[in-house]
Amino acid sequence: MKSCKSSGAGGRRRDFLRSAGSAAALAALSQGCLLKQREAGKPLHMKKRMKSSGGGPDPLPPTGVFPDIDPASVGLVGIGDSVHEAVREAVMAAGGLDEIEPGQRVLIKPNICGPAIRGRYPGRITTSPEVVRSVIRLCKERGAEVIVSERSMIGTELAFKTSGIARVCHEEKVRAFPWTRAEYVLFKPGRRHWSQGFRYPRILDEVDHFINVPLLKNHGVGGADFTCCLKSFVGVAMPLDRHQEGPDALHTNNIGEKVAELNLCAKPLINIVDATEIMVAGGPDGLKKKASIWVKPKMIMASRDRVACDSVAFATLRLYGAEAGVKLPYISKRPGEQVQIYYSAELGLGQADPSKIEIVDKGVSHFDEIKSNWL
Repeated sequence: MKSCKSSGAGGRRRDFLRSAGSAAALAALSQGCLLKQREAGKPLHMKKRMKSSGGGPDPLPPTGVFPDIDPASVGLVGIGDSVHEAVREAVMAAGGLDEIEPGQRVLIKPNICGPAIRGRYPGRITTSPEVVRSVIRLCKERGAEVIVSERSMIGTELAFKTSGIARVCHEEKVRAFPWTRAEYVLFKPGRRHWSQGFRYPRILDEVDHFINVPLLKNHGVGGADFTCCLKSFVGVAMPLDRHQEGPDALHTNNIGEKVAELNLCAKPLINIVDATEIMVAGGPDGLKKKASIWVKPKMIMASRDRVACDSVAFATLRLYGAEAGVKLPYISKRPGEQVQIYYSAELGLGQADPSKIEIVDKGVSHFDEIKSNWL
């Protein structure tokens, strides 16, 4: 079923509700884009969806028992004079892009959480367009047809423009395809959550390869702690399905396990992480500017294994957050104690055993400290 196109007359979900007035904004969303996302014959129940909180099972403690998963490697590359060369080195350290053949279609998914319409921010809230440009060029070198896709909660098409990613797509002559224009298919994980399933873009089943290009940052919703490879899959789920009635609503109880189960619908060829500038507090959107802190690790990470990559990314966030004086709960957690990471590993989505993960360091400052935070 097709979802609707964004009107462009909005902002990020919280910013929009504040600036337009919560009641009027909610009415506009319900009668517009979100209304068209509902399944035929089913009521929208928007008030119930927006009020859903709590309920559902709490996170299970880590078992330390994982399926038999291949060893993984994670490339960490410090950025010198060229972002493009850092991205290339990280990709090569992670195994390269040899699977991409001339004429194949490759979908690149950055993190575009929403449009920043309330003035300039001290740091980025979306994947850097120059990192996206670098990934596009690497795919074009392989002779691929490139598509860049993502979906924010609202304001997706505006967010493509304000992030600079629409401009990069135009300059690189590749297709920008916001998922407001996509057809969606239903997926049921059959695990602890998403009892009604969720819808994801059909194009993920149709392309030859899918490359995940998230931005590393703190995420302030309880239990999420951070956004990186795994949490990026929230952008895959149709926005209305993120606000299901009852315990399956994403942003209520146990977001970490729900994020892990979102990842069961598709597997990226490779994950390329923008850690050039990261938010260690105030994420994911930086709306509370006085509580938001950005730092600049100037780093690119890459791995074919999203769980292994997230474990190293989380250690990086912890290090830089602690150095910036952040007192949020994630600072005291080891990667093996973070729900997204250990539950994803238990689902067989990737490698979480440090003894089976190789980290390739290429000019990263504080590498020894990152590794110490990781082990």
